[in-house]
Amino acid sequence: MKYIRMLLAVVGLFVASGAIGAALADDNNNHSTTLYTPPLKGANFGCDAVNVSDKTLDIAITIIDLNGVPLSAAAPVTTSPGTEVSEDYHEADPTNSIDGYCKFEVFGTGNRNDVRVDQTITLQRNIPGTTTPVWVFRQVEGH
Repeated sequence: MKYIRMLLAVVGLFVASGAIGAALADDNNNHSTTLYTPPLKGANFGCDAVNVSDKTLDIAITIIDLNGVPLSAAAPVTTSPGTEVSEDYHEADPTNSIDGYCKFEVFGTGNRNDVRVDQTITLQRNIPGTTTPVWVFRQVEGH
């Protein structure tokens, strides 16, 4: 009889812990994740995120300089599956370059694979030894 009570107590603990884990796993609305791009030097910054999941997500994008100062920020935008959201920052002088990166806060999932993010910069420079301007473009993806 003593062993049966012990066995029932152990089984009860397994059932209770499994039920709690299942309840937490189903509560996706309280999950969030944050993704970042590497820093790039540019005058114009574009940060884009695409919801590649099968659920609606809220995505907030912030463009930040290397001192941690936000250059541009957007409130969370609700995105349905397959929808893109973006945030831009432009220097008044296209030859004035600053270092910056994109921060993407995603609400509604804890899975980083539910979104694809990237950063695009442009910068105007002169061809060395001339006064002929050219545009420099770079694009990186975030993780």
